[in-house]
Amino acid sequence: SNVGLTLTELKMRIATYEDMCQAFSDAFKAYHGCRPSSGYANSFSYDELGEEILKLEQWAEEDAQREAREESLAVASVMAVGCPDEQTAQRWLDDAWEI
Repeated sequence: SNVGLTLTELKMRIATYEDMCQAFSDAFKAYHGCRPSSGYANSFSYDELGEEILKLEQWAEEDAQREAREESLAVASVMAVGCPDEQTAQRWLDDAWEI
């Protein structure tokens, strides 16, 4: 029975296999920077796709957190050697990476 359900809950549906394949492709791209080869997702079952999506999303989040920590440490290092502010430190780091 739908009694007591909100409109949002009524609009929600179970993801189809095609939805899962698209979500896998999106998560794969977010982590690896490119989409998987055509049909690669079809080698997984529905449940395996869900597990792979969660794993890729977790890895992407861990990478983003690591990169943010490394960025913060790099800025702090530049500040420790006399940089006047964070914006300048970031510019100096960006310039250094261009060389």
